[in-house]
Amino acid sequence: MAFWNVDLTTEDGALGAAQLGGYACFVAAALSALALLMLGGLLGTRDAPALAIVLGAAAAEMVIFAVAGFRLHAGRGLVWGGVAALLLVLEFLGKLAMLNIMGLVINAVLTIGVINGLRGARALRRKAFDGDETAGIFE
Repeated sequence: MAFWNVDLTTEDGALGAAQLGGYACFVAAALSALALLMLGGLLGTRDAPALAIVLGAAAAEMVIFAVAGFRLHAGRGLVWGGVAALLLVLEFLGKLAMLNIMGLVINAVLTIGVINGLRGARALRRKAFDGDETAGIFE
């Protein structure tokens, strides 16, 4: 299965795409956790209210990505995955404004993964799969 062109006509392909989106969300959650640690160390305790706001936002982002990852990995999670995709698009735009090339590449790959995960979860929700195609594999 190609990363950018997933097969949503079979249940296995749709579930694989949804799980790919879950893995992309887990990577985004890990990157958010790393950002949380780095921001805490960089900001220090000079301005406590600003530190609380920044760390709270980073922690909320990490939790959203983690929950979306678990939901998409289970083949569900259109709402959580949509919120995660929106966060990734906002990060992409921020990194585009900062001209951060490596961040753009990472966020583009993660966004493609989450969008394919949303497509897979939507295909699983429809359940319009042909059982004869799946059974034909074992004949």
